[in-house]
Formats: sequence, structure tokens, C-alpha cells
Amino acid sequence: MTAHTQHINRESRLLAAVLASGFLATLGVGLFSFTLPLVSLDEKIGGAWLGSGFAGYFLIRLLAAPVAGAWVDRFGARPPLLLASAIGACASLVYFINPSIITLYGVQFTLGAASGVFRPVGMATLGRVVETSRLSRWFALQALLFNLALFIGPLAGGGLYLGRRIEPVLLGLCACMVLAFFVVLFFLPRGGRSRTEADTGERNPARLWHWITVLAAVGGRTLGVGLTAAFYPIYLATTLGRSGFVLGALYALPNLAACIGLPVAGRFFSRASRAVLTLWGMLISAGALFAIGSSREVWQLIAFGIILGIGSAVSIPASMALASGLSPRQGRVFGAAQVVSGLGFVLGPLLGGVVVQFTHDVGLVFQAAALIGGMCCVPLLARVIMDHLHYGRAVGVGAAAICVLLLAGAGGVMVQSQIRGMNPGHSGLYRHTDVAMGTVVNLTLAADSHTAADNAARRCIALMRDLQSDFDFRNPEGSVGRINRAAGRGWVEPTPRAFGLISRAVEYGRASGGVFDPTIGALTTSPLYYALDETIARAKKGLVDYRLVARDPESGRVRLEKTGMALDLGGIAKGTVIDAAVRLLRSMKIEAGIVEAGGDFYCFGERDWTVGIRHPRSESVYRTVTVRERGVCGSGDYQQFVTMEQEGHTTLRHHIINPADMEPAAASTGVTVIADSAEKADALATTLFIMGPDAGVRFVRERYPDVMATWFGPDLSVVETDGFPQ
Repeated sequence: MTAHTQHINRESRLLAAVLASGFLATLGVGLFSFTLPLVSLDEKIGGAWLGSGFAGYFLIRLLAAPVAGAWVDRFGARPPLLLASAIGACASLVYFINPSIITLYGVQFTLGAASGVFRPVGMATLGRVVETSRLSRWFALQALLFNLALFIGPLAGGGLYLGRRIEPVLLGLCACMVLAFFVVLFFLPRGGRSRTEADTGERNPARLWHWITVLAAVGGRTLGVGLTAAFYPIYLATTLGRSGFVLGALYALPNLAACIGLPVAGRFFSRASRAVLTLWGMLISAGALFAIGSSREVWQLIAFGIILGIGSAVSIPASMALASGLSPRQGRVFGAAQVVSGLGFVLGPLLGGVVVQFTHDVGLVFQAAALIGGMCCVPLLARVIMDHLHYGRAVGVGAAAICVLLLAGAGGVMVQSQIRGMNPGHSGLYRHTDVAMGTVVNLTLAADSHTAADNAARRCIALMRDLQSDFDFRNPEGSVGRINRAAGRGWVEPTPRAFGLISRAVEYGRASGGVFDPTIGALTTSPLYYALDETIARAKKGLVDYRLVARDPESGRVRLEKTGMALDLGGIAKGTVIDAAVRLLRSMKIEAGIVEAGGDFYCFGERDWTVGIRHPRSESVYRTVTVRERGVCGSGDYQQFVTMEQEGHTTLRHHIINPADMEPAAASTGVTVIADSAEKADALATTLFIMGPDAGVRFVRERYPDVMATWFGPDLSVVETDGFPQ
């Protein structure tokens, strides 16, 4: 065997080992990280715990990347990869020694370190070994394997967790890490050939200017990715008004397009200018992101989602290959690239929160990200003009300055238009938008000044988040979370506000004969419960009974009588939170306004407000009504649902469960209720949806004569109570 053949075989083994070990490790991380939220829901863990778990994961990954990069430059790829895979395998076994939810979050933190090692070490190894002319193709392959692992991992995790036991998932994680360890141990040669100066195309490390152009582009791309991950589901839900697999498919579409496009881009653009490809890919993604921000139709979101993925497929391998040429010390390069990427993932959601708060439009979040992404391309544009179009520095810098001014001007126009919308002349109405209770909250406030309105809005949103934390079953430290965890074992003392809400929820259960039942949480606290097999839902029927909620008014304690019971106040709590927000605003001298959360609202003050009632089978407003000092809440089968094939026809299974048979209620498709409080309107919207129009009209007439309601029946016929506003 010739020396050249031996070299080719050694290089092939090294590349295969790096890619295979990275795929296996990422598969294990994806498998566990997908399952951890499901375990948290089943254990009634959520909120701050879950957020802290993933924040810690990304922080540790961010810190590990530059250390791993320096390590691979000094000692090669074997030591860091062996250590990372060994730590990941051992961490997965700790749970068998100390089985607790805290241990699982410790595993998540540890996987952040492993993930922070494999990606930069893999890229640095490719950069050291592969010739410059083939780098784009190999980086495209690595990115494809990484995305495939993140796609397969959740599927495998969901399959292993079907029995609601975490042990098979941990064994799967351990197996992936052990396999990665042995792949590195037996197939990754020691050392690795560095590219020669002729290969790299430059004798000295790149100037600072080149570092800035590349890292700015990488940061701009990941900022858009992080922002999309955080806000795209909310934007899809608020824009399309639907849920289930449709939103999931639209959300995954850009990643799918990127996976398909990566090998194509790596093959056909491998010899093109990396700087030009990075620039074009970034601009294509930015344009698609901007267009998504103004899209309202499914076909538009599909088209621009695909274009967004194509832009990523073009820019990812090109930018990594471009980064590889910055320095012969590849670990340093890709450690820095991973740090910048991590900052983009962190800053993207923060930017989105600021934009939503000040512009009141989730769509503008994506347009702001597109403008910032465009600005991050400006240094690279100047470099392309100077290095590839052979213009002088003055032309390159001048063109870059013009682009910055144009993008800044576009951003200024957007901000000014929103400011005019926030303060429409002399009307004294101010709008504020934020995210709370898992949905978009819109406040319209009549105040003396923008400062007063802004201060009131901030306090209002803080109160809503505080109440959500207390009432949400996903928060283990909240009142409802503590009660659920103690079900069948003992008494729990909730906060006085939670005790009052639980008592009122039980009274609605008694008034409706169990149609409204807050103990439906025995089923609804399970993920995607409305898509579960019917036998699973029916098996929990004995745990759904509001009469088994024991209350001690003297001590303010609550007990659930049976193990497995759980409270879910989702059918009433949103209205309670809205009412509390209105009381706070009144105490702050806000004369009038609307507090709206996810389509439910309360209109207060001495003025009439015109609001719309949505049609359950279209995006249009069915009709408008005028109300004053009233809460308006709705329930519909279009809010959360999946479609399933049963006996040759399509069946819609939605989130509103009838406790009588533990099946999705079928007597209505949509209900809107107007009452003197948002809490009453919210609870009765759920109740009347389950009852349907025939029983519902009689129930309202007998028990709540001051309440007005309208139903859409299964055939979309409309029924209204007497006095419903025209």
C-alpha cells in the first residue's frame, strides 16, 4: 500500500469517526432533552425549573466551546471527545443511584458541556484535515447529520417514554454516549494532518477585519434562529388561530428545507466563493424572515419557510468554511464561532421580547431580526466588494455605509409607525403588548400620559405572570402544583387567592352538575392529552370528580382525596387573571381600557367598546358587538386540536374534554360568553361549550340570567340567548 493510499485511508477514518461520534452524541442529547419537559409535566414540574434547566444547558455549552477549541488545538480531537462522551454516559447513570427530578436537571446541565465539546471539536477537525476546496461539502454533511440527529432524537425519546418511565430514555442516552466513546477510541487516529499553507490559501492568520466580517455574519444568522425558535410558535398560533400538527409542521418546515438543501448546496457550490455564498444565503434568509413577519396565509408561511431554510442551507457550510480560513488554529476559530452562535441564541429571544413590548406586533419581531441580520452582513458585503469585485476600500466602505443607512431608515419608519399607533393623536389611548400566560397579552389603556400608561402596563403584566405562576399546574412551587403533587397524601395550604379560585371552580362544578370540573387535570396535565388513546382517557374517569376536592375554610387548606388526581384551572384562571389585572389598573387611576389575553378580555370604564366574535371555521370576524364593563370569553374546538383518521374519515380531537365520557365535547364548535366578570365568562364558556346550545340556553336562563351567550353548533348554525347584543 502506497503512502498516499495510507494517508487517504487514515483521513477517511478520522473524518468518519468525528462525524459518527458527533451524530451519536447529538442523538443522545436530543433524545433526553426532548423527554425532560415531558417528565416535568408528568411530575407537575414546569415554569422556572424548566426554563432554568434549558438556560443552564445553553450557558454551559457556551462556556465549554472555547475551552474545547483551545484543547483540540493543543492535544488533538481524541482527548476532548473521549472525555465528553464518557461524562455524558456516566451522567445518565447517576439517576439510577439518586432517582430525583433534580438529578435529571443535573444530567441536562452536564449534556450542555458535552454538546459544547462535540460541535466545535468536530468542526475544528474538519478544518484541520480537509482541503480547502472540499470544506463546504464536508461542513454541509456535518450540519446535515447534526440536524438529522436532532430530528431523530425526539422521535426516539418519545418512543422510549411511552411507558411514562425515564429509565429507558437514560439507557438510550447512555448507549449513544458509549457508542460515541468507542467510535472515538477505536476509529479516530491520534493527531491529524493539518492543512498546509498552500491548502489554506494564506500564510498568516487573518486580519481582525476578516474575523469581524465572519463572526458578525454567524452571530446575525443565529440571532434569527434563536428568535424564530422562541416566537415562531406564538406567531403561528396568533396568526392562524389553529393548533396541533399544522403548527408543528409549519414550525419544522424551515429545518426540513435546510436538511434537504444542505447536501445540494455542499455539492454544487463547493468551489464558489465562500464569502459570496455566505452573503447571499444570509440575505435570502433575512428576506424570507422579513416576509414571514407580514404573512397571514398558510401558503405564504409555507413558501417563505422553505426559502428561509434554503438560505440557511447555503450560508451554513459556506460560513463555516469561511471561518476555517481565519487561522490555522482551528479550535480557536470554531470555539469563537460557537461563542458568537451561543450569544445569538441568547440575544434573539431577548430582542423579540423588547420588540413585542414596544411595537405590539409579533410579526415585527421577525422583521426587526431581518433588519439586524442584514446589518450583520454589511461588513461581509464590504469585504466582497473589495476582495471579489476588486473595488477600492472607499467604494466598499461607502456601499456598506449606504446599506446601514437604508436598513436603519427602514427600522426607523417601522418604529415611527408603531409609535403613531400607540398614541393616536388626542384620543388618550395607549397600547401595550407582551407575552404572559403562554399567550400574547394586549392592553389598551386610557391614561393621562404615555409614562403613566407604560408604568401601569408593566405592573399589570408582572401581576399576570405572578398569578399564572401560582395557578399553573406546571409550576411545582405554585399553589396548584403543590396540591397536585400531594394528591391522595395530605393537606396543602395554597395562597389565599388560589384557595378562593379553587373554591369558586368547585362551585361552578356543583352548579353545572359536573360539566365544569377542575379535577379534569387527571387527564389534561398529560402532554397532548386529546390525542391519547381513548382507553387511557377513560381509565382516568374515576379521578375526575369535583366532589373529591376537600377544603378547610378555617385553615385555608386543600386536599385531593385520591392519588392520581390533579387540578387544572385552565378553564377559569385566565378570566381570574384578567379581572385581577383590571382591578390593579383601576387602583392606578386608569380610567378605561381593555385587558385582552389570547382572545379573552374585559372592557372597563365609562365608554363603549366594540369587539369582534370570531367564526370557528374561518379567520374572519363573524360579527361585532358593543360592550361596557363586561368580560367576553370564548371556547372553541379550533384552539388546540389534532386531526386523526378513524374508520375512513377524518376526526377532529380538541382540548375541551367532557367529563361525562372523557371525550372531546361534540355539542358545539364555538361559544362566546358575555358576563359581568371575565372569570365568570371564562368558566361558563367552557361549561356552555360542553353542554351545547339546547342544554346551555336552559342552564343560563335558570342559573345565570344576567349572562349572554352565542353558540356555533356542529353544523355551524347559530343560537343566542335573549338579549345578546346586536
